[in-house]
Amino acid sequence: MTIELPPIPEHGRSGPVRLDRETRAALVNAAGERLVIHATADPDVVTIGATSWVGALAVPGLVVRVTPRVSVTNFFAMLGAGVSPDAFDHEHVTWSDTDELIDGVAFFAIRLIDSSTMRGLVHGYVGREERMRTIRGRLLVEEFARRPWNAAEPQCRYDDFTNDIRENQLFRCTLQAMLSWPQLAPQVRREALRVLGRFEGVSDTPATLHAVPVPVTRLNEHYDDAMRLSRLVLQAMSLSHQSGDQQANSLMVDMDDLFKRWMVQELDQRLAPDLRIETESDVWLDEGRAVTMVPDLVVRRGSEVVLVGDAKYSMGADGYLASRDYVDLVAYTTAMGLPTGLLVHCNAARSPDSEMVIRNAGTRILCRPIRLDGSYAGVSASLDAVADLVRELAEAPGELEVPTLIRARR
Repeated sequence: MTIELPPIPEHGRSGPVRLDRETRAALVNAAGERLVIHATADPDVVTIGATSWVGALAVPGLVVRVTPRVSVTNFFAMLGAGVSPDAFDHEHVTWSDTDELIDGVAFFAIRLIDSSTMRGLVHGYVGREERMRTIRGRLLVEEFARRPWNAAEPQCRYDDFTNDIRENQLFRCTLQAMLSWPQLAPQVRREALRVLGRFEGVSDTPATLHAVPVPVTRLNEHYDDAMRLSRLVLQAMSLSHQSGDQQANSLMVDMDDLFKRWMVQELDQRLAPDLRIETESDVWLDEGRAVTMVPDLVVRRGSEVVLVGDAKYSMGADGYLASRDYVDLVAYTTAMGLPTGLLVHCNAARSPDSEMVIRNAGTRILCRPIRLDGSYAGVSASLDAVADLVRELAEAPGELEVPTLIRARR
């Protein structure tokens, strides 16, 4: 018998739930940083605390669902960060707040894969090496000399024009991962199976093979949206949590990370081409260049850094939880010689002041909210306002030269 708990809100907590030892052990092994298992006075009863991870996790005997604080429409807008507007209409999402979130994520990914491959799979040249009765490509003479008794089937190396390339392997892996979710809605499962049939001849690959993005070229550029979302889905799905014979399936997304990536994509699109946002640069904290930091937002005009910022999905109310949201930004602005830092936040427990000045430094920290509980039109208006503020702040760049401040990541 499988227990299906009522959905737990993000950062919320379930009521007491009685679990047998096998289910409890599987849950503890699979939870990781995504869920917090709280013991009670009864050793067979626990409560389950949600973190910033939303989605669902299933172990034998138990299904846990965590719902985001943001509306479903805005969640899909964030999930589709970097996806072209033509691929996803924010105002006409087919999934509502009452529907299963995992089914919505799966349907969104299936729809993008389907539309990208509808006219046929991209083919490419893949290097092959095998024994053949007729010579194809290049004969491996060294191998022939070492094993002359295999002269009837010599070893050849050749380029094969095939659909079994990394892009299509990514899509096949994503579809199979979603089909492994035991609670997937029947209509979504049918769609996934229909699209999967298109990938006959494409090899099965592990999700770890697709951690590094495939370079986008003119041949596969129409795959770009679908590849971007497919990688996110594979990152969110954990299909190999093992505890003996106990397997856990999950599709969970870290809202903290998602908010940062979405914010970078949205602002970068609004500020281009005059300003660009970087996220892959290390900032030197000390003059000896021994300590580095990684800001969420580094705004450049050409090679010049004009603004630094952080994106915080959740902020504390007071004390340490609130101060730590500002400490990093103060360090960034100080080390980079910038007079102003920008903190973009969402879901603050207590709305921070829109501006503060740091004692003995004079550095300004500007705080701007992005509310994700309203319509997407309201969200877009907030993003436009932040982009306008960034342009205004960029007119007063910092004083230090960029090469002494930032080290490009390798």
